[in-house]
Amino acid sequence: MYSKTKVAILYIATGRYITFWDFFYKSAEQNLLLNSSKHFFVFTDCKELLESDIEKNITYIKQQKLGWPYDTLMRFNIFLTQKDQLKKFDYIFFFNANTEIIKNIKEEDLLPLHSDENLVLTHQPHVFHKNKKQFTYDRNPLSNAYIPLSQGRYYFTGALNGGKSVNFLEMCEHLNRNTKEDLDQNIIALWHDESHLNKYVLDRTDVKILPPYFTRGEKEYWKKEAKVMFSDKSHYRFGGHAFLRGETDQYIDQIEWKALNGKPKKRISFRLKQYIKSFFI
Repeated sequence: MYSKTKVAILYIATGRYITFWDFFYKSAEQNLLLNSSKHFFVFTDCKELLESDIEKNITYIKQQKLGWPYDTLMRFNIFLTQKDQLKKFDYIFFFNANTEIIKNIKEEDLLPLHSDENLVLTHQPHVFHKNKKQFTYDRNPLSNAYIPLSQGRYYFTGALNGGKSVNFLEMCEHLNRNTKEDLDQNIIALWHDESHLNKYVLDRTDVKILPPYFTRGEKEYWKKEAKVMFSDKSHYRFGGHAFLRGETDQYIDQIEWKALNGKPKKRISFRLKQYIKSFFI
């Protein structure tokens, strides 16, 4: 009898970030790995969800909001609380809270199916065209996330990553140790989990790298082939970035948001640079 591939989906929805959950879940059920058996692990402090009826493919795990930047910095530690359950799956993937799956993603699109592929990463959609010296790697030599100016080839986003379960959990263990060692020295990496992730894969050759246009930001409407969109967390419909993080209780309104953002920019030069670079990655 045919056994479906088992994929664990990790999702953190603490505090006000719970506002994104329905968008993500519905889009993932409609478009993500339709020939696989998916199970969602949702780390949340939302009482309504934690007390809701058991759902067939969702496990809600109580997770207190740690506050910025620890909600993102400590995500590897958060994932490891479910290690015993996660190692039962074939693959594990993490998706950022503001993710929406906008086109069908097949198994061959996302999963590391070849013998030389263990982890899966994707380019940071806003910076992949830049020179490596412009990448925002952590440049603090005292941090475990430190990458010298002379090193590096790609800059990966922390918003979407995964891999074979044993390799993903091994990565979480390593990055959790590095993060805690930094914190013991009162060091926080520049871009938190993302900085540590980029250091971890710096010289690895077992990474499946998704195409440059696999993901896009909400404003990058010209990336027509993108399968994943990251919603604009600064947008007024979510209350604004500071509101989501809990840094303020002031909900940004439409008028204020438009005043801050102005008219949408065509960004022709930016688009051209990315288009050209996409052929050489």
